[in-house]
Amino acid sequence: MIPEDLWQVDWHWIDFALPRQQQALAYEPQLQFRIDGCILQLMRSGDGADAHAMCDISLGLVSAHSELKPRVFWQICAAYFEAMAGGLCVADIPGKRALSQILLQYRSLARGETDISPPLPRTLLLLLAQVSATQATQLPLLAAVRQAYKLLATPTRLEPGLLPAERQDQAKVVGNLCIGIAQFNAYLNEADEWSRCLHLELGEWALELHRPVPQSALGWAHSLATSSERIGLLALSELAQALELALRHVQAHPPGLPQHARVFLDVAEDLRRLLHQFAAGFLKLPATGLLQALQEVERFEFSEPAPISLDESSPVLTEEFTDEALTLLHQLGGALRQWRARPDNVSARNEALRLLHALQGNSQRAGVDGLQRTSQLLESAIEQLGKQPLQADQLDPLFSRFDTLKVQFDRLSIRP
Repeated sequence: MIPEDLWQVDWHWIDFALPRQQQALAYEPQLQFRIDGCILQLMRSGDGADAHAMCDISLGLVSAHSELKPRVFWQICAAYFEAMAGGLCVADIPGKRALSQILLQYRSLARGETDISPPLPRTLLLLLAQVSATQATQLPLLAAVRQAYKLLATPTRLEPGLLPAERQDQAKVVGNLCIGIAQFNAYLNEADEWSRCLHLELGEWALELHRPVPQSALGWAHSLATSSERIGLLALSELAQALELALRHVQAHPPGLPQHARVFLDVAEDLRRLLHQFAAGFLKLPATGLLQALQEVERFEFSEPAPISLDESSPVLTEEFTDEALTLLHQLGGALRQWRARPDNVSARNEALRLLHALQGNSQRAGVDGLQRTSQLLESAIEQLGKQPLQADQLDPLFSRFDTLKVQFDRLSIRP
């Protein structure tokens, strides 16, 4: 999709004739109820019948206005809903955002306000500009809008060579995205910090599942979703949005479950991977199964609250356990470092798994459930990497979890 800051169109309000008309509609509660229902269904399923209904409503509101801005706004909306009904515009993330803004604008007009800010109709024009000229000619309202605003030659993908000469050095092309350099750099700086904080926050929460999911984690996920959507990283935005919804669901039902914490940490790590790939100039998709796993967490039906285990304070740690755990952690760190130095070193991988298994057994016998859970998370992360050829940077997330494991042990060993 063309980024709005690089889309070359001179915005002005154009009152043009539409080939279809409807009887004027008044702003009233019954119409508000109809619009709310149609917009909600469009967001959920993109139903063609609701798009047709919204197209007719928009035409009725065109007839109701003599003021220029509201009249033109509803003309563009009518064409947009006609395109949705024809399957040429879809309710993806940008589409849902536009639908929400249309609903808010309707409520503003229903209160008697007549001023409309250009960004919304301009965004709708940008979405309509993505429709091919051949398909657009089959829809009379869409064809009229494209003709009035001269959208017939708008490309669906904007390459640097298609930009004006003075702006070619201001664009960054990644895959099928073309983004202003300033916007690209600002996004990466913010998103990298948000993803780092999100990963750290979830890692700490995974050690203390009796606590509710921290509100800040929801904030980092939300910021990643909205900011990524804004520049066109829709796959990353969808994953972050699904994470936010799943976190909100689990937050309402403390204590957390280890399997949910494992999913959240895997997603946080994958968000970091996608961002690093994007910074390097590659558009990648989320790891297979993560989006589905988040959706399953969101649908998870919690039963009676699980008993809260205060394992950090209840067990009495023996000197034997402390010494053995310290030795195992020291050896585990060495095995992980050997594996990272030579990612094809299967012996180092197997040694790390053996040491983790031993640490889990010792922790279980000592009643230190938190240390056992964290060891299981690290073990699962290693097993998910499989035995296929790896790159050294693919092993970096393991060291983050290993550091978490050491911090948790340190907290246990200094407790009186």
